[in-house]
Amino acid sequence: MESYTVECLLPDGQCLQLATSHYFGDNFCRAMNVKFQSKKQSKEEQLQYPFSTSWGTSTRAIGALALSHVDSLGLILPFDVAPVQIAFILVGENEELINYYQEILETFTFTKYRCRLYNQNKQVNLNILQADKEGCPLKIILGPEELEEGKITLKRRDNIKNKITINIAAKSGFEAKLFPLFEDYAEKLNKISLEEYKKNAIEPANIKEQMIESVKKGHKQGKIFKAITQAREELNKNLYQKSVNFRDQHIFSVREYQELEKKIKGGVVGLFLIPFCNNLSCEETIPSKLPAYSIRCLSLTEKPKEGEKCIFCAFSTDNYAYLGRSY
Repeated sequence: MESYTVECLLPDGQCLQLATSHYFGDNFCRAMNVKFQSKKQSKEEQLQYPFSTSWGTSTRAIGALALSHVDSLGLILPFDVAPVQIAFILVGENEELINYYQEILETFTFTKYRCRLYNQNKQVNLNILQADKEGCPLKIILGPEELEEGKITLKRRDNIKNKITINIAAKSGFEAKLFPLFEDYAEKLNKISLEEYKKNAIEPANIKEQMIESVKKGHKQGKIFKAITQAREELNKNLYQKSVNFRDQHIFSVREYQELEKKIKGGVVGLFLIPFCNNLSCEETIPSKLPAYSIRCLSLTEKPKEGEKCIFCAFSTDNYAYLGRSY
């Protein structure tokens, strides 16, 4: 039998098992007398015991997420798992600003982003705090300034002091050259539509306006999505790297029991990488020596040097193990 585990080291230095997978061979199926019919290898049908595995995770992963990604304001959720990925905040709710919000929101029509307008409170700050508390990864803030200048303000939950301004009205040098070409082409199509109307009495389509509006909408959409994609990647990368840094800074390689005991009594928290014999009888003595500590898993990459002994029983060993405090 083999078992694999995903161990999470939480900010308080304690461990939580998030998921496990087990290979049972055919042991369980033999005990339960479960068989299957194999391919015919002779005239008689062959019945065999199947080999089985077990895989599982649970809602404890949500608890680990909440404990790992949090600050004084509340949750900080990774973009992909957040119930609300983009929170809209309006600074005031006059008709013109609401129309501007609807215009921006329309650019998200064909996306799968989960968006929500936070306007439960009359005070803007309370709406911002509510979105922050719930861990919304990104906030789009629209106010009089954004409306007047044709821009949006984007904020990341993991860096609330940093404002990302996206000017969706302004054109780059390339776009400034490209737009007149569209206008010229659309004008020609418009003339063709009018000539068809004169010949066949077909209602002329205002192709020019439709094309220009479509190009402008695509221009705004492209700028917004580019900024959101970049902010999303940076946020996820930052959250991941913080967790990796914390983990790496709280794994301590220990070779002697006296050193291990000294560290634990001195308040050092985290995982301890130790030489371990992997014998059940030895593992059962650990709680009496170090209450609440246990072997969490064996290292697949780190191997003891020749002659190294188990930190608890001094027998020879071929394994390094992670020792940690669990809930």
